[in-house]
Amino acid sequence: MIYRIICLFLFLALFQNGVAQTIKNTQKTESVDALLHCVEFIESNQIELAEKSIRKQIDNQESIRENVKFCYSIAIAYNNKLLYNMSMEYALEGLKLLDTSSYLLTELNHVIIINHLDLKNYDLAESHYWKTSKIGKKKKSVLANEYNLIGEIYRLKGEVNKSIPFYHKAIKLNLANSDNEDLAFNYNNIGLSHLYSNNIDSAVYYLDLSSKLISDLKLTNLESAINISYGELYLKKQNYSKALNFFKKTISFDLSHHPDKYEVYRDAYKGMKDCYEQIGDYKNAFHSYTKYQEYKTRILDNKKNTLILQSQILTERAMHDKEISLINSKLELEIKYKRIMYVVIASILFIIILIIYILKIRNNSIKEKVELEINKNRVQELEIDKMKFSQERLESELIQTKQSQEIKKLERIRLEEQIQSNNRELASTAIHLMSKNEILNQIQDKLNQVKSENNDDALKTYQEIKFLISDSLRLDEDWQVFKKHFTDVHPHFFEKLKTEYPEITTDELKLCAYLKIQLSSKEIARLIYITAAAVNKRRNRLRKKLNISESVDFYEFFLKK
Repeated sequence: MIYRIICLFLFLALFQNGVAQTIKNTQKTESVDALLHCVEFIESNQIELAEKSIRKQIDNQESIRENVKFCYSIAIAYNNKLLYNMSMEYALEGLKLLDTSSYLLTELNHVIIINHLDLKNYDLAESHYWKTSKIGKKKKSVLANEYNLIGEIYRLKGEVNKSIPFYHKAIKLNLANSDNEDLAFNYNNIGLSHLYSNNIDSAVYYLDLSSKLISDLKLTNLESAINISYGELYLKKQNYSKALNFFKKTISFDLSHHPDKYEVYRDAYKGMKDCYEQIGDYKNAFHSYTKYQEYKTRILDNKKNTLILQSQILTERAMHDKEISLINSKLELEIKYKRIMYVVIASILFIIILIIYILKIRNNSIKEKVELEINKNRVQELEIDKMKFSQERLESELIQTKQSQEIKKLERIRLEEQIQSNNRELASTAIHLMSKNEILNQIQDKLNQVKSENNDDALKTYQEIKFLISDSLRLDEDWQVFKKHFTDVHPHFFEKLKTEYPEITTDELKLCAYLKIQLSSKEIARLIYITAAAVNKRRNRLRKKLNISESVDFYEFFLKK
C-alpha cells in the first residue's frame, strides 16, 4: 500500500514537471514567433506595427535575459534598416537590464559602436569602444570582431596607420578560428587602409586575398564592396580602363536587397565619373555624374525621412509610456478604492451606523481626488498634444528650410557651371581668332618671298593678296566680334571697370577681358599680335593701375567684377 502511494506521488510530481516544461516550451515558441513577427514588420517598413508589437512583447517577457535578447535582436533589425537611433535606443534599453558578467553586454556594446559608425560619430564610437573593451573575458571570435571594429573606427577617421595593427590582430585571431567570412572583411579593410596610405603593393596583396575568399565562399553580399575597392585601387594606379570595368561590374549586380545599395551605387558612379574624366570621355562622365548626384540625393532624402520617422516613433513611444503610467496610476487608485470599500463593508458588520457615516465621508473624498486626478491627466494630455503639434510644425519648417537651402545651392552650382561654360566658349572664340591671324601671317611671309622675284605678274598678285590679308588682319574688327560675345556673357564687366577706374584705356580693357577668361600670356600675344614679354609688361602695368597685390590672382580679382 505504501509502495502504491509513493508511486502515485512520483507520478504526480513527474506529471507536474512535464506540464511545467510544456508551458515553458510553449512560451518560448510564442516568444520566438513574436520576435520574428516584429522583425518582419521592421523589414517591410511597417514601423508603427513593429513598435506596438515590440513594446507589448517586452512588457510580457517574464525573464530579464529573454528581454535583453529581444532588445538585441530588435537593435540589429533596426540597424539593418538604417534606423540607427532606434537601434541605439533598444541596445541601451538592453544594457540597463544587464549585469557586468553577461556575454550579451559585449554584443550590445558592439551594436552601439556600429550605430555610431553608421551615424559618422567616429569620436563617440572610439570613446565607447575604449570604455567597454575591457569588460569581462571574451572569446577569440569576439576579440577579433572588436579589433576589426577599432580598426574601422581609425580607418574611417582617416588615421589609417593606427588602423593597420588592429586589422592584423583581427586577421591573426580569425585565421586561428578558420573564420573565412570575417577574414574576407578584414583583408578588404586592411587593403583599403594600405591604399589610402599609398602602399599600393600591400593594398593589392590584401585585396587579392579578400577577393579569393569571396569567390571561394561565394559571398555575394561582399562582391560589390570588393569591386569598389578594386576600382579605387586602379583609379589610384591611373589604370582607368581597368578601374572602369570594376565600377561597371558593381552596378551590374542585383543590389535590391542590399541595405546600403544607394551608397554602393553612389560610390560606383563617382568612380566611373572620375575614370571618364581622366580618359576624356566627357559625355559619359556627365552621365555618371548625373547618376552620382541622383543617388546622393536619394541618400539625403532617405536620411531626412529616416530622421523624421525616428523622431515620430520616439515621440509616440514617450506618449505610450506616459499613457501606461497614467493607466497604472488609475489602476492603483481603483485598487485603493476597492480596498477601502472592503474595509468599509467588513466594518459594517461591527458598527453599521458609524461605518455608513465614515463611508459617505470617505467616498466623497475619494471621488474628489479621482476627479482631480482625472482633470490633471486631461490637462497633461492637452499639453502633450500641444507639444506634439509644435514639434511637428517645427520639423515641417526645418524640412522646408533645408529644401530651400538645397535649391539655392543647386542653382548657384548651375550658374557657376554656366559661367565656366561661357568662358570656355569665349576662350574658344579667342583661340579661333589667334589661329586665323597666325595662318594669315604665315601666308604673308610666304608672299614676301614671292615679292623678291622680279616678276610683274607675281608682284601684282602679291599686292592683291597682301591687301586681302591686311584687310583680314584688322584687329579692331576682331576685337568687336570678341567684345560682342564677351558682353553677352559678362554684360556689366566693362561698365564696372570704367566706373571704378576712370583712367583705364581701351587696350587695358581688352587685356582685362582676356585675363577674365583665363587666357595665358602666350595666347594673348598671339591674339593681339605682340610678344609674350610685351604682354607681361602690360600685365604688370595693369596690376599697378588697378592696385592688385602680387599675391592675388587676376582671375580671382576679376571673378568679383
